[in-house]
Amino acid sequence: MRLFIFAIGGTGSRVLKSMLMLSAAGVRPLDENGKPVPNLELVPIIIDPHKGNEDLKRTEALLTSYRMIRSKLYGNRTDVDGFFANRIVTLREIMRDSSIQLNDTFIFNLSAVERNKFREFIGYDTMNEANQALSSLLFSNEQLENKMNIGFVGSPNIGSVALNEIKDSNEFKAFANVFNAGDRIFFISSIFGGTGAAGFPIMVKNIRQAANLDINNRDVLRKAPIGGLTVLPYFNLELGDDHRIDKADFIVKTQSALYYYKETLTGANDSNLNTIFYLGDQVVSVPYLYDPGEHGQRNRAHMVELVGAMAPLKFAGLANSQLSDENGYPLPSSAYEYALDRDSLNVDFKAFGAETRHLIYDKLVKLHLLFIHLNTGFKDTIGQGYTNDKPQIKSDFLASQFYRTLSGEFMGAYKDWITEMYNNMRSVELFNIGEWDMNKAIHDVNTAKSFFGRKSVDNNVFKSVMNTLSQNSTYAPDEIEYKFLDLFNRAAQKIIDERYENIN
Repeated sequence: MRLFIFAIGGTGSRVLKSMLMLSAAGVRPLDENGKPVPNLELVPIIIDPHKGNEDLKRTEALLTSYRMIRSKLYGNRTDVDGFFANRIVTLREIMRDSSIQLNDTFIFNLSAVERNKFREFIGYDTMNEANQALSSLLFSNEQLENKMNIGFVGSPNIGSVALNEIKDSNEFKAFANVFNAGDRIFFISSIFGGTGAAGFPIMVKNIRQAANLDINNRDVLRKAPIGGLTVLPYFNLELGDDHRIDKADFIVKTQSALYYYKETLTGANDSNLNTIFYLGDQVVSVPYLYDPGEHGQRNRAHMVELVGAMAPLKFAGLANSQLSDENGYPLPSSAYEYALDRDSLNVDFKAFGAETRHLIYDKLVKLHLLFIHLNTGFKDTIGQGYTNDKPQIKSDFLASQFYRTLSGEFMGAYKDWITEMYNNMRSVELFNIGEWDMNKAIHDVNTAKSFFGRKSVDNNVFKSVMNTLSQNSTYAPDEIEYKFLDLFNRAAQKIIDERYENIN
């Protein structure tokens, strides 16, 4: 099964970034029996005309790093456990029709939209007087002058016109070409801005009305299981010099969009959207820099994005009977909301419910321990113990592209992610930021008690456990990278089970 994930606008990119962190930790979608969904491929597609958006660029770089690391570890295999378990591919990678010209990227090409002011895009200056008057009633002069390469600046009425062009793009045709029965579609977008609020219903409409389009697999798309994460207001903005984006409008825009969604997507008798996840937070975040788009929009990671990243994974694990009837047609919409187990401004693992902890706790702890080990102990182990077992991990491994990407680019992004969430409001305090001592790394979780006091966790303990595991393991000569992360993953699970308090 393939899950096509359309991440729309800035919020889409930020939620997708959190999903990549969960995937790097080894979090996989679970089916109704609690087993990993088999043969799953994730196909992220970012839709945002604002290519200068720093959050988009950070997520794109992270996707590229993830893809390289995982390919080196597992090749094209899908059903694997451990770090970077979820297979993530581009549209180009899975295309069969070579006649469609497509770049090997996760970014949807919106060049027809990006290069114009909105007035140029709709041909305002070539309209007759009556149509110009109508356009001026529908759009303010500020909106007509909006440069669309910075997005739609909180104006979904602009976005709904511009993004309707997506159905004619090569990317949409390629998506339709590779979509098969059994695949699923998921959208990530905010409801209180411009790009996401407009792009989500437009895309769903074009998929459900595929019979009217000149694309392949029209009937399959018309019946496709479709889910969506609708992110309600969750962040605060500094006051700006203009009023193109005003946080005071967020709630009004949300109410209007929810009424529209009810009429077109989620009504009681409507089957356009199978499943919708609602998520937001009334707690005021640390104010983000007011930036309509000209300066890049680099926002701190937020707890809502971490929770939101679990929505597409939840959707991938839903039983077919929850999405379609016996003839394969979509069932009316079902809705999910999310609540913390403990309402707190400082969110640690214990603030999440049991289902969430079961899904992410062990996996994220293992990723964090790997982060600490790469920064404090791994280099010193080379030439000792398991690194001398075949295939050997030699000092030249430290200069490899794999190691530099993992320890530098990816783990650097991971550090930024957990630090930004910690410094936001709500503060996400899963780990003690800046703490390199593994005994004290997990917030409010101690090492387990023993007869002689508390058990110890450090790089020497990891080396010892990995040495023991290595003696009973066999790896191919070209599996150096896999050997290292597989041994660390298994050692970390054993250490978590035996040397930390159990909070699950």
